[in-house]
Amino acid sequence: MAALSPALAEAEYSAEEMSSRQDQATRLREAATAYFANVWRFLRSLGVPASSLDDAAQEVFLVAANRLAEVRPGAERSFLFGTAVHVARTIRRKHTREQLLDDPDDATLEPASTSTPEESFDQKEEHDLLMKLLDGLPEELRTTFVLYEIEGESLPSVAATLGIPLGTATSRLRRAREKFAVGRQRLHLQMRGEK
Repeated sequence: MAALSPALAEAEYSAEEMSSRQDQATRLREAATAYFANVWRFLRSLGVPASSLDDAAQEVFLVAANRLAEVRPGAERSFLFGTAVHVARTIRRKHTREQLLDDPDDATLEPASTSTPEESFDQKEEHDLLMKLLDGLPEELRTTFVLYEIEGESLPSVAATLGIPLGTATSRLRRAREKFAVGRQRLHLQMRGEK
């Protein structure tokens, strides 16, 4: 069998490379279709200011686009959530320094709803209370709590996403639940005017 000429070998490599790039583009498109809403909601639960949610979600998928070849097929969701944790941390730090305030009346932050005004008000109130309780948790507890309780991840998946041992994830979840319950009780007492 004759050796391939350098030009022919380069053309063959380029065809393989093109096929690989097309496969990566397909994986990225499928991951974005399947998980964009989850990533956006997760970022919001992690305390990313509403004014930065779209940019943060875009940043997560830009990182994924650049590193998807390193991600094992089937592990895209875990990778995206792990990336979202880092992106959220960076954005929260930036916004803390800049002291930006969200407009609480910005209706563009909520999806359109067919519910009655009373139902919408109750849902917004519940969401605001949840965010207030989540804001009271330290970052590592909040992230673990949101991944497990809100996003429905298993503890082994939470541990893998955050790059921590399973025992640490379990401990963080227990502590987060305790702090969340205390915060909920305190908020309940405040609402009843007892504290």
